[in-house]
Amino acid sequence: CPDCMAEQRRGAGRPRVVTRQQTRSRWQSSGVMGQARGLSVTKVLIAINVAVFLVEVATGALSSILEQVRLGGLVPAYVAINHEYWRMFTVMFLHESFFHILFNMVALWFLGEYTEAILGHVKFLVLYLVTGLAGSVLIVLLAAPLGVTVGASGAIFGVFGALIAYAFLNRHRDYMARAMFGQLMFWLALNVVLGLTEKGLSWQGHVGGFVTGIVLMCLYNMFGRKSPGGRFTGTDIAVTVAVIAVLVVLTFWRVQTFTLAALIPWW
Repeated sequence: CPDCMAEQRRGAGRPRVVTRQQTRSRWQSSGVMGQARGLSVTKVLIAINVAVFLVEVATGALSSILEQVRLGGLVPAYVAINHEYWRMFTVMFLHESFFHILFNMVALWFLGEYTEAILGHVKFLVLYLVTGLAGSVLIVLLAAPLGVTVGASGAIFGVFGALIAYAFLNRHRDYMARAMFGQLMFWLALNVVLGLTEKGLSWQGHVGGFVTGIVLMCLYNMFGRKSPGGRFTGTDIAVTVAVIAVLVVLTFWRVQTFTLAALIPWW
C-alpha cells in the first residue's frame, strides 16, 4: 500500500547517484592525476632507471654492446648456458640511448600513475616486476640466443596491458574507465604499427609483458567482480604465485632444452 511504500523509502534513504564529475573527482583525489598519496612507486622506478642510465653514460655503455652486457643486458644464451638469471631483472633498468629512456620514462610516468592509483603501491610494484620478468622469459624463449636486449619496455607494456584490462572490465560502471579505454586502444594500435615497422624493437619483451599484465589485472579484478586495489588477499597471492610459477617453468624448460647447436646460425 502507499503508506507501507512511504515507510520503506524513509527507512532506506535516498539512493546514491554518482555523476561524471564525482567520478572524475574520485580519480583525481586518489592520485590518478599525479597526486598519489604516500611514496610514489612510479617515481621511484623512474629515479632508479635514470640513475642506472647515468652509470651507463659514465661507463660508455651507450656506445659499447660489451659494456651493456657487463652491466646486465639480457643475452638468452648467457641465461641458458651460464644460468645468469639475474639478467632477466637487470635488463629492466638499462637503456641504449637518451631517446630510448626518455620515451620509456614518459610512458611509465603516465601509465604508472594511473595503474598505481588503481592497485596501490605494493601490488603495482609486484605487477611491474612480474610483467618485466615475463617479457624477459619470452625473450629467452624466442629471441636470438646471442642478441643483447636492454630496456624497461616489457614491464611498461605490462602496466599498459593491466590498465587496458581494468578499463575494459569497468567501462560500463565507470565513466573515466570508459573514456580511458578508447584512448588506450588508440595507443595500442599505434604501438602495433610501430612494432611492425620499426627495426630493433624487442617484440618478445613487449608481448610477454603486455599479455601478463592483462592476465594479472583480470585475476586481481576477478574479471570485474571485485576491486583490484588494496592489500594482497589470499586469492591475489595465489594468482601471483601461479603466474610466477608458469614463468619459472618456461625458463627451466628453455634452459633444459637449449643446446650449443642453437648458437651456430648466430656466429
